[in-house]
Amino acid sequence: MSRIEVLDKKTANAIKAGEVIERPVSVVKELFDNAVDSGADRITVEFQNGGISLIRVSDNGIGMDREDAEKAFLIHATSKIRTIDDLSSLSSMGFRGEALPSIAACSVVELVTKQADSSIGTKITYDDGELKGVEECSADNGTVVTVKDLFYNTPARYKFLKKDSTEGMYICTLVEKLAVVNPQITVKLIKDGTMILSTPGNGSMLDTIYCIYGKQIANQLVPVEYTYENIRVSGFTAKPDLTRSNRSLQLFYVNERTVKCLTAQAAVEEAYRNSVMKGKFPVCFLNIYVEPSNVDCNIHPQKIEVKISNDSSLFRAVYHGVKNALESLRPKQEEIKDEIFEYVDEKKYDLSDVKLPEEGTYDRHTPAPDQGGFRDLEKVSKPSQVEIRAANNILNILSGIDSVSDDKEEPVEKEPEFIEPVVSTSDDFEKKRNSDIEILLNSKIVGALFATFIVFQSNDCVYLMDQHAAHERVLYEEFLAKALDKESEKDYVETLLVPDIVSLSSADYVFALDHKNEFKKYGFDIEAMGDREIAIRTIPSVKNMVVKPSSMFNDLLDDLKKDLPVGDNAWYLKIATAACKAAIKGRDIISADEIKSLLESMLTLDDPYHCPHGRPTFIKLTETDIDKMFKRIV
Repeated sequence: MSRIEVLDKKTANAIKAGEVIERPVSVVKELFDNAVDSGADRITVEFQNGGISLIRVSDNGIGMDREDAEKAFLIHATSKIRTIDDLSSLSSMGFRGEALPSIAACSVVELVTKQADSSIGTKITYDDGELKGVEECSADNGTVVTVKDLFYNTPARYKFLKKDSTEGMYICTLVEKLAVVNPQITVKLIKDGTMILSTPGNGSMLDTIYCIYGKQIANQLVPVEYTYENIRVSGFTAKPDLTRSNRSLQLFYVNERTVKCLTAQAAVEEAYRNSVMKGKFPVCFLNIYVEPSNVDCNIHPQKIEVKISNDSSLFRAVYHGVKNALESLRPKQEEIKDEIFEYVDEKKYDLSDVKLPEEGTYDRHTPAPDQGGFRDLEKVSKPSQVEIRAANNILNILSGIDSVSDDKEEPVEKEPEFIEPVVSTSDDFEKKRNSDIEILLNSKIVGALFATFIVFQSNDCVYLMDQHAAHERVLYEEFLAKALDKESEKDYVETLLVPDIVSLSSADYVFALDHKNEFKKYGFDIEAMGDREIAIRTIPSVKNMVVKPSSMFNDLLDDLKKDLPVGDNAWYLKIATAACKAAIKGRDIISADEIKSLLESMLTLDDPYHCPHGRPTFIKLTETDIDKMFKRIV
């Protein structure tokens, strides 16, 4: 008895569709690639309900005659290769030959196409992988493919789709990436009947980036152009000040195809080593040109990965291209090494004997001389060891502790899983709590390490306070108290006198508006302003706000886009997240008066020792502890 069966055409097509068409964004990718290959200089992508109800991709390319239009729906039909030898020298968007039949196998598809030298067009309709009709029709030059009711006949695939807003965000993000690498094409994106993106199509990648991601990003970019062993890298990379909390704005293209490229990613981050904080990721838009014979675009069914024959050459090309671009930002005579941060309360301490370096320029964080506060020496040349020790002695930093460490890595603002600490409410605890914080209030502020840890000295003890963790705990208990008190619920948010305007990419803009209610739960009332800008009208109520509302909003946006489920402590997690986003961060500059205000707030806390995630807010080192570290005593 035979156990091997040849699958029928419908089943085989459904399997192929599952490999190629994973979700609505996969359809858009396939149809956009075909439109680019047609020679179009105008492409319009339209979708509804996250692409599940409708996807329509229109182009003004060369179009097809009736014969080619019918062949386009056949398995392994393509205009891109003729023989197996052509696979090693592909210069188009790549060979698959299963895109249209795979789409037709899981939806209702209508294709309308016409060539410029023809007076009549052709319309072809497929449903559930079966041809339903071929007829003549009137049409504009080019091709229009309409896909409706995606996965209606494959419920197993349909149930794995995410919310319409999330699927729509995937489409917007993809179209943005494709538009950047095709600046010669005017790309329009229409969501639920509203146009949310239109690029100039003037051939300038920088103008396209400006149109999609806004001037704040475009104005921070520097050009990259470098060739190494027949691998050419071109595009733009950002100044070190422009970073994101994830790699969503690290865009890599190989021969103008958007791909994941771990080698290029590693090269970029190596080029930025010691220039950006750990846990932050630089922005870049890089196109890598490789000989077609040295790259395989078909190792993945959806072509999201490619294989390049010489990874080491690719790494060197990207690394040196980005490194050279960054070097062009620096004066030739300046050699920037590891950053040194020393913060001094100029109002309180006499600095007349401290020789500070005069070379270089101060960072944007530096306050004007008449403002007092802490001095930021981020961009000055590295002082000598004599100067460092002189400053340390005058500032009463304990002997033997060097404030500079060439191999120290910068702190990372990375929060562990939320754990609500268990706090004792005994009288003894309250006395100890108040005593510890009062000691800090009466201690001398020595300075700040790495612009994150405030250093206090009191008699024979040194205290290091994490400014972010401490402020986060203050805000957490403040938010929690207001949230529990229904009468003060209106005080949980603060209305801004002047709304903060934030410019977003089309993907983020659509996502934010689709999740307005979610943002409101966290204290952010947002309103669409048009041209992909939103106005932030309310924020979580925060005393002594030092964080920009737009920064808090962008952090929360990144978290919500992850679309991760939460456990039974979701309500407390919401409060903790709001506190985390609103709190001052490491590397934020705060004055002595702000430190005092923070400590006074900590006096009233149920638990001033831990942030909402369980990390300590401050630690204590005695003189004996330090003597033991240096083996002065055993």
